[in-house]
Amino acid sequence: MGTKNVSLPRDLEEYVDAKVASGEYSHASEVVRDGLRLLMRHEAEKLEWLREAIAQGVADIERGDVVPGDRILGEVRKQGRALLKARRRNR
Repeated sequence: MGTKNVSLPRDLEEYVDAKVASGEYSHASEVVRDGLRLLMRHEAEKLEWLREAIAQGVADIERGDVVPGDRILGEVRKQGRALLKARRRNR
C-alpha cells in the first residue's frame, strides 16, 4: 500500500480526528480511505445515471418523441422575460 501526505483544512482535520477519537476508525488513513471509496462509488453512480439518461434520450429520438429546439428555446425566453418583469415589479 502506498503512502501519501495530504494537507487538510482545519474542519476536515477535526472531522477525521473526531472519527478516530470516537473509536469508529483506528487510524486517520482509514477515515480517508473510506471517504475516497464513497467518492468513487458516488462518481460511478453518477456515471451510470448519465449513461442511462443518454440511452433514454437516444431511445426517445429514435421513437421520434422529441420537442423541436426552437420551441423549447422560445418557451425558455418567454419564462425568462416573465421572471425579469416580476423582478422589476418587486424592486
